[in-house]
Amino acid sequence: MGTPRRTSLAVAALLFCGLSTVPAAAAVAATPFVVLQVNLCNSGVAGCYQGGRAVDEAVTVIGRRLPDVVSVNEVCRSDMARSTAAVGAGAGFRFAPARNRSTGSDYQCTAGRGAYGSGIVVKEGIAAGGNGIYSAQDGGTEMRAWGCALSAVRAFTACTTHLSTTASTALAQCRELLPAKPLSFDPTGSATTRHVVAGDLNLGYSPGSSTNAQNCVPAGWFRKGDGGVQHVTARTLAFVSTATHPMYRTDHPAFVVAYAF
Repeated sequence: MGTPRRTSLAVAALLFCGLSTVPAAAAVAATPFVVLQVNLCNSGVAGCYQGGRAVDEAVTVIGRRLPDVVSVNEVCRSDMARSTAAVGAGAGFRFAPARNRSTGSDYQCTAGRGAYGSGIVVKEGIAAGGNGIYSAQDGGTEMRAWGCALSAVRAFTACTTHLSTTASTALAQCRELLPAKPLSFDPTGSATTRHVVAGDLNLGYSPGSSTNAQNCVPAGWFRKGDGGVQHVTARTLAFVSTATHPMYRTDHPAFVVAYAF
């Protein structure tokens, strides 16, 4: 009678160990990698500007969603410190100023708030980064830009952009950005390195249209959109979910995409 009992206890112990370790491993694998995309309309020039209060809204959304990466468009360089601090103490950012065609220098926000453009924030810090102006541009004063940052910890690159309001130019800019710019910051050249590119593309998802946002998604990448003009395109990340959050101090919602890293 004693031996069967010891055997049963051993089997029970093994089963308990198996049941306790499998969910833990699954929980680690399912830990989300969260990307937040926001357009804050904070230049001071556009009609949607509301005295900088969109930055407060962005900080609130960051606190709720705890993103690993934040892409911010229509922002002043001076706004980036608050947004970055909200992401975390070790976070870093890369700013990508638009260029003023008339002056040849950085496009400026009003009231001396510094250069205007887009920013990319990485929660775990930035090892390297870059930014630039597209060769394709429309005839407006604001020349559009891109910015990318390589994580200081894990193997991924995150990029941000705000494309032209002329759809054909926006598509040309998008193709200039993807996949060359994020891949240029991959130090390994590995097919397994993760990349995310977020921004206001001023392109919608419209199958059959020559300016469909999907037309600039490279092979091996996939895109998720907010139903409007904000999109996140990724490579080598497992998609989990999307969500939008209304924002009342800008004319775009906050757009969140969660992945499993």
